[in-house]
Amino acid sequence: MSKFFDFLPHCLYETALGLVAVSWVGMPAQAQELFGNDGIRLDVDTVVEFEFLESNGSYQSVFGIVNLQTGEQFPLYGEVKPSNTLQPIEVPSDYQDDLGSQNRDDFHGTPGTVVPLPLGEFKFAADTDYSFYLESYFNGQPAGTLYSTSSLNSGDRPYARFDGPLEDIINGGLLLRWEDSGSLLVGDINTDFDYDDFIVRVGGHVRWDEPCGCGQN
Repeated sequence: MSKFFDFLPHCLYETALGLVAVSWVGMPAQAQELFGNDGIRLDVDTVVEFEFLESNGSYQSVFGIVNLQTGEQFPLYGEVKPSNTLQPIEVPSDYQDDLGSQNRDDFHGTPGTVVPLPLGEFKFAADTDYSFYLESYFNGQPAGTLYSTSSLNSGDRPYARFDGPLEDIINGGLLLRWEDSGSLLVGDINTDFDYDDFIVRVGGHVRWDEPCGCGQN
């Protein structure tokens, strides 16, 4: 697995994403631009920031981006343990959406604990096909890999959910929510489809009302 991260200094990131924001707002989207279950493809070079919000599942997961044209993987986050506190695997799913601090009974994991560094950035190259992926492990053993592009999953199943349109990346961020129980341990027949197993905010972290200050001493 590649360990390459294409991160930019914060000032350069603000400038780059600011230019992208202008192009999205001021120009019509090209027909091939995608950001959802049909794939990830943008018509300009785009730096996007990601924030791990929480996980609710017994797997220990790696979240990242795969370039579908080269096959190269770019992991953004890797959980250092499955959840904040140890729980028996025999406890069944509550079949509820556990997003938020009020529901912490389903292998709840939080930033700084299961993911020590919850912020990351990635540069998407223009006119290049990508997908997000979630690679699962259980007791140190591989438990399957799922993709945000549904056609890459067995049976074309949608194991990722995008809460928000493409424009939300520059307007507060959208949520990318994963259902990981379609992997090895449970399988499709018992999938609960609560889409709360691994949750990431995509975009929406840059302030536009302050100058970057690049080049200042």
